[in-house]
Amino acid sequence: MGYRSDIRIVTSKKGYEVLKEFVKKYLEEKDLDTKEYNLLECLEVKAEDKEQIYFGWNSIKWYDGCEGYEDVDAIVQGIDHLGENEYSYRYMIIGESYDDIEEQYYDGEKDNNINLEYPSMIREFDDDYVKSLLEDKQKDAPEENKEEINI
Repeated sequence: MGYRSDIRIVTSKKGYEVLKEFVKKYLEEKDLDTKEYNLLECLEVKAEDKEQIYFGWNSIKWYDGCEGYEDVDAIVQGIDHLGENEYSYRYMIIGESYDDIEEQYYDGEKDNNINLEYPSMIREFDDDYVKSLLEDKQKDAPEENKEEINI
């Protein structure tokens, strides 16, 4: 099955257009079908206001720099391209492991008048889940102080 991550990115609207163009060119140079490999065409999360766009994917195999994941490389290198060309971005990856969190951001000159939002992550206790596990264990445990009789 493989390791999966949740990805969120925030860019200015202009930065998003630059990223889209970069990804398209990147995939064309690799001789890959832009409809099949362009992750920007299959966003699971997308919201925008008049200045910025928030987008991403859930439970995706996100291996950058690995053979066979050119779709991911296109996005990751596109984010680098944004920074190199002075566009702001916020980029966050949450992996399956509790401590596997990566965050990158860049404030570029071309977007210095836009206050980009940061992806917001909440980790909280799931009390109901733990309580149900404890209740299940209690049901399965032998009752104490009862004498067992072998017949």
